[in-house]
Amino acid sequence: MKLTRRQTIFAILGLLVLAAAAYWLFAPRDKQVDTITAELAPASRVLAVNGRVRPRLQVDVRPQLGGTLIALPYDVGDRVSAGQVLARIDDGPETAAIAEAEASVMAQQATLAQARRDLARFEALGQFATKREVEQRRLAVEEGARELNRRRAGVVQAREQRDRRVLRAPFAGVILERPVDPGQIVGLDSIVYRLADLSAPEVTVEVDEIYAAEIRPGMEARVSLPGTAKELRAQVVHVEPRVDSATGARDVRLNLLDGSVDAPSGLTVTVNLVIEKRDRAISVPRSALILSGGGARVRIVGTDGEVSERPVSFIDWPAEEVIVTSGLRAGDRLLADPEAAKPGEKVRARR
Repeated sequence: MKLTRRQTIFAILGLLVLAAAAYWLFAPRDKQVDTITAELAPASRVLAVNGRVRPRLQVDVRPQLGGTLIALPYDVGDRVSAGQVLARIDDGPETAAIAEAEASVMAQQATLAQARRDLARFEALGQFATKREVEQRRLAVEEGARELNRRRAGVVQAREQRDRRVLRAPFAGVILERPVDPGQIVGLDSIVYRLADLSAPEVTVEVDEIYAAEIRPGMEARVSLPGTAKELRAQVVHVEPRVDSATGARDVRLNLLDGSVDAPSGLTVTVNLVIEKRDRAISVPRSALILSGGGARVRIVGTDGEVSERPVSFIDWPAEEVIVTSGLRAGDRLLADPEAAKPGEKVRARR
């Protein structure tokens, strides 16, 4: 059967379409991969750790003398001012001692007054009184004055002893704990109140000794409270010089810089310590590095699309992104997943 000219043209076109489809299906094509372009940009090394809110000041209020608690007016959560009476311990023995000492003072005052009258009388006798008699009366007055001062000091001492039965707040703060109740007998080791100043709380963190050596007072940090998106500014104020042998960590204390913070003592917070800031640096995800034999490599995509490997140096720090110090230049393209292609393969960056 002889084909017409139109049928011949359609047949040729069909064969061309089939050939193009077959080439598209079976011809080798470059693999598509995700790439990262190295850029110079501001970079920071940050150490993320958990910390706890702690009061700026905290003290256990203990009695100076044992006895029975007769007044305990405050409870957990109450605010008290500096010098405010927190508790009283039965002071019956001291009160009796004060009364006895005051009576002794009054008696000595009468004795001294009589000695002074006797001295005045003998001095008035003039030549009719011997010098020895006058000196005896003068000595009696001096001794009586010394004895009066001693007894007055006894009154002061007895009152100071009674004052030791009164517990006062050493600073303004909030009662965190009250482990005892009125009527209870307490000793020198008893905690009557745990008092804290929560007006300017601090944050403490434990930092592994491997990283703690790079932390210095004055470094800045960011603190995140649970349930809030806002970060609070903080500053390192103290790094414990001693490493805890049990945990292998050093305590770091931070001050919060954003004024009053309403955070309960003991609250767990997230702390980002800013260890270093660089104005221009190349940062890449740690997942883009091939780590082996104590070194690191990245897989670079050349301008022709061919993959090659290149050694790099970086600051090894516990973070998702690391700062590369050598081996990369701005504009280099590297595989986001180094296992996506091997050296020598041709690839295309996925759009």
